[in-house]
Amino acid sequence: MKIGICGPVYLPMLTKYLDPRKEIPVKGMGGSPVNHQIVALLEKGHEVVVYSLTPEIGESERIFLQGDRIKIYIGPYRKKGSQRCKDLFMKERRFLKTSMLDSKPDIIHAHWQYEWGWAALDSGIPTLLTCHDAPFQVLKVQRDWYRLARLLMAGICLHKAKHLTAVSPYTAKGLRFFTKQNVSIIPNFEPDSVFSMMKNRKTINGKINITMINNGFHQRKNVAVGVKAFDKFSMKYPNAELHLFGMGNGLHEDADLWCEENNISGNIYFHGEVPFDQLMDSLSKADIFLHTSLEESCPMVLIEAMAMGIPVVAGEKAGGIPWMLENGGGELVDINDPHLVSDALEKLAEPEVYERLSEEAREIALNRFSKEVVVGKYLEAYKQVLQS
Repeated sequence: MKIGICGPVYLPMLTKYLDPRKEIPVKGMGGSPVNHQIVALLEKGHEVVVYSLTPEIGESERIFLQGDRIKIYIGPYRKKGSQRCKDLFMKERRFLKTSMLDSKPDIIHAHWQYEWGWAALDSGIPTLLTCHDAPFQVLKVQRDWYRLARLLMAGICLHKAKHLTAVSPYTAKGLRFFTKQNVSIIPNFEPDSVFSMMKNRKTINGKINITMINNGFHQRKNVAVGVKAFDKFSMKYPNAELHLFGMGNGLHEDADLWCEENNISGNIYFHGEVPFDQLMDSLSKADIFLHTSLEESCPMVLIEAMAMGIPVVAGEKAGGIPWMLENGGGELVDINDPHLVSDALEKLAEPEVYERLSEEAREIALNRFSKEVVVGKYLEAYKQVLQS
């Protein structure tokens, strides 16, 4: 099958599938779920055509890359949000649609119900649209004109879409205002390489490694509550360590500066942004994964932690997260209260509780968030789209 994938991608992760003689001049806009799916489809023998965008090139530039069974079309993404909003991303959508019509895949799988999904639907090619967030919830957390324009785009896109999936029931519920179509639940997944990073049965001792991974420190990421909870937890476990990863969480960045301002110190390590392989290696060494984000649909970092048998502490009302942990694998708490978060960390520090939750986390990840399970569901969804 010739499958088109439309969404943000991180090109360095696709290097080994491309012509080694041609340099990859840009990195792209990220998008782990999209990258993982591209690789999984190639491994299953399908031909894949990728349509994406990047602000790294000028408005008149285009990039075309190819390899064995893969072609990638990269177009410009205007740097100013005000320019993109003014015409509802028309220039970006035009490039994506033109590339789709030029390459003519059998089906397009578009990720995110904005410029990506809109362009795919306008192409007239059979399209499956996967929604990774709930637009009203995004606007509720980030109240600005940019998110309002994105909300309008989502409404237009979802009105056009006939075949929809969402990464969690929470996300699907957030789409009901826009569409009466049935929305299937197909979550994100992690590749086998992440699952293989758990090699031994996990146990816990006095030197507890607590890890947080967030792109951002303030607002919805709510990292400060996690830091406060760790500060309280470390009074009982003085050898415990907190490791912070992601944008804004490095030395001399938001997290570090906030800790200085609030006189919080001791065994807190600010790693910031690191390459994906290094991040996964660091995560595999963690004992507990702490995620105090206020709202997420189906975060990859939770799946990564669970795949490695790392129990999770996260929010009981944090979007799709309660669904991910509904069968165990961690503790759900009010992540607005540092004391309750600290109590949850203390509960996980009990060896018997820890070992049980570790086993649960691993089992749930295998049964619900592994490559074979999720990609199998997508391939079945493709058949249904084409048959209709």
